[in-house]
Amino acid sequence: MCALRIAHRETGEEYDPRIALLTNANGHLRTLAESTLADCVGISTIAFTADGLLVLTRQTSRNIASALLLAPSGSGSLDPRDLPSASSGTGTPPVEILQDIVRRGMERELREETGIRPDEIRHTKVIGFARWLERGAKPEFFGITELSTAGKDLSGRNRHLASDERLYTGGTLTLAVDLLQLGRELNDGTGLLDAPSLPQRIKEDGSLPLLLALRAAALHQVIANRVS
Repeated sequence: MCALRIAHRETGEEYDPRIALLTNANGHLRTLAESTLADCVGISTIAFTADGLLVLTRQTSRNIASALLLAPSGSGSLDPRDLPSASSGTGTPPVEILQDIVRRGMERELREETGIRPDEIRHTKVIGFARWLERGAKPEFFGITELSTAGKDLSGRNRHLASDERLYTGGTLTLAVDLLQLGRELNDGTGLLDAPSLPQRIKEDGSLPLLLALRAAALHQVIANRVS
């Protein structure tokens, strides 16, 4: 609904869901605590193979948010299955518990949508957060996942998608993306879609979650390179 403007048939009076549902009396975006919407927590991670290739998924026409576009390696929403056991959070700071839940969800979606096995996942790091206005300003976390397997090993009949994902995911592909160079271009003020190092395929067919995840990962790579 937040992508629509609704007009009364008789009076012509317009109802803008983005203003009525997403902003408070001061015109500011409502906090998640103030929101009356579901606010499902979105999660997206981009995975890189051991030989440095970005893993992408193709969305089918049945996908609501990104039909026929390229999506992150794993993308969806948090699920009760991603919660740790009650005893595992004892004494752990809340921010670490949250990041652990988000990582669990990202890796679950990654496995379900690509057929990547748990033993092929080395590490996932949460690197960004945003709110997607066109989807009710829902919270969205972004991550980057390091794999232990090479790109050539991701194809083949031994990769089985979760049964409920087969209608929405049309397979995977890999592309070479220089995250550090992309981050340097962004740091210099170049817009993401104007960045020379961003592959043309992604510029043309990249979904919003994929573009935001790549932006977060590229800027994170620049910071990590400075620290090292």
